[in-house]
Amino acid sequence: MKPSALIIICFLQFACGQHKIKYNSSELVSPINLSHALSLVDSIKINNKSITFIWIYADAPSYTPIPASGEGITCVDDVGRFMEVLETEILLYNNQEMIHIARGMTEFLLYMSRDDGLWHNFMKEDGSINTSHQNSVADFGWWAVRGLRGLAAAYNIFSQDQKNDELLSEIKDRIETADAHIQTAIQRYPERQLTSLGMRPLWLIKNAPDMSSELLMVLTKLHNSGDFNYYDSIEKLSKGLIEYQIQNENDTLNGMYFCWGNTWHNWGNNQANGLIEAYEVTADSSILSSVQLWANSFVPFVIENNFPWEISVSSTNHYEMVSVPQIAYGLGSIYKGLKSLSVVNENDSYKQLSEDVFKWFKGNNIAQMVMYDNETGRCFDGIDGPSKINRNSGAESTIECLLAIQSRKGWNN
Repeated sequence: MKPSALIIICFLQFACGQHKIKYNSSELVSPINLSHALSLVDSIKINNKSITFIWIYADAPSYTPIPASGEGITCVDDVGRFMEVLETEILLYNNQEMIHIARGMTEFLLYMSRDDGLWHNFMKEDGSINTSHQNSVADFGWWAVRGLRGLAAAYNIFSQDQKNDELLSEIKDRIETADAHIQTAIQRYPERQLTSLGMRPLWLIKNAPDMSSELLMVLTKLHNSGDFNYYDSIEKLSKGLIEYQIQNENDTLNGMYFCWGNTWHNWGNNQANGLIEAYEVTADSSILSSVQLWANSFVPFVIENNFPWEISVSSTNHYEMVSVPQIAYGLGSIYKGLKSLSVVNENDSYKQLSEDVFKWFKGNNIAQMVMYDNETGRCFDGIDGPSKINRNSGAESTIECLLAIQSRKGWNN
């Protein structure tokens, strides 16, 4: 295998939302720099098909792709999200050179998923699937949801041309294998159970709001394509996410969405982003009100406390915070939620709040370090303390930073 020699430097002025993206023939220029991401892109022949993927890790100072010990060289978690970067590049900026990468990565996602709707996550260097690692066993969980994010992007990309009908049919069939797993959870609506923190809904995927928020992003995108009907699931997932929100003006954490159990974490909290997309489908004002509460009350708390890594809440409403690490996945999730809200609400205060969050990438963080290098396209893997930067630049950090810049419509603006 040889890393892709294709290196393209792009600069971004437009962003891709969850709606079905229409082909844009205007002379837009993307300001994201894909150089580093593409240096991690590689391919392998499996069953006479070209499978394209992105390496998981790239360590400083050489940033040469390296495997993840005991896991593999690539994962669905990263490929699925990189497909969203490609979706924007192809459909908004007409970057035709990315289509062969998107096709190869689509083949990778089809290869890593099964006819029963379950997914594996890691692929080994010889092209075999890691079926035994705890984060790669066949499951309908995190890697399934992120794989579906990639297939939803692929559906938008390849639905633009009838020559892709055969591949599009494969994508659609594989997406629909998820329906039974989604309905297994959704059919429990409106069941709830009493926990130490109050009543909690039982109809989210694995009772996990963070995971379910990313599934909500998938379903809204597919629903907006006009070829799928996920209205009922979108409506119920939204209700479930809102029931995991603190709504008490006397609580310091008012507006916070729990991510898992009794915690909020900053490594992917896409509730606000997913809910705004759901609001645009359902026009349910309670959804918009929920996200506004999050933005008005909880986001300022997060900013004032320098973007903590985790907040744990006890049954007595006492909470504890862990300050580090801090990573692009978490900050990007908050930023995109605020950006989506500012577009829907047309409120300058939300736009400014989103900028206050984005400044983390530009150096307004506890390490006072710019996290993205526009000259190379690298995003550092994280902040481990006030003077400690993880200067590695793996796939996840790179992808999440690029997605945030795409949402912002630029780095330097």
